[in-house]
Amino acid sequence: MTETNWKQNFFSKAEPIAMRDPLAAVLGAIADDEPIYYEYSDCVKVAGHACASVTTAFMMTKVALKELYGTEIPVRGEIDVRYAGARDQGANGPIGQVIQFLTGAAIETGFHGLGGKFVRADRFAYDENFEGGDGITAEYTRMDTGDKVVVVANPSVIPMDEEVLGYSNYIAKVIQGIATDEEREKFYKYWQGKNREILLEDHPGVFEVTKLS
Repeated sequence: MTETNWKQNFFSKAEPIAMRDPLAAVLGAIADDEPIYYEYSDCVKVAGHACASVTTAFMMTKVALKELYGTEIPVRGEIDVRYAGARDQGANGPIGQVIQFLTGAAIETGFHGLGGKFVRADRFAYDENFEGGDGITAEYTRMDTGDKVVVVANPSVIPMDEEVLGYSNYIAKVIQGIATDEEREKFYKYWQGKNREILLEDHPGVFEVTKLS
């Protein structure tokens, strides 16, 4: 089988998110109750790049689902999500796309269901009036039980080596295509290093979870 040759080998080290999807099962894509695995690299494909926002969206969704479902396999399409912020502000759009991809919760353009079931549209909402925490904030709700959690993500609290942090200054040259190979690799050490820290390391305060019901 042909596979993507990712430049970053840590992509495959992140534990995937297992989901059941009744819509996929009822239409024959997968057997009943058989899990579908969502890899971190799948989110990179959805967004078209790997950045701290994409990585945070993957991880905060993983954290939320663990809190809501415990040892159960979460059910894709049976989760409502409310996101704090406007859809066209900052990185909210790409973050929302990743969360929608993982949970099945969609904006108004999503799937409208079959026979009144499996509706995905209007399950995800950008809410400018949602007073979230001091960070990237989303509220996840199980539709079957009403259980609700709020996850606040603060990837900026992750400590970084001062020298590596300085490599961020190469971004303009990398984007313009005038960086040397050495400069590009230094920039990647900063940029992808942060992704790796969010994805694989445990830093207190990065993800704060509050169960509301």
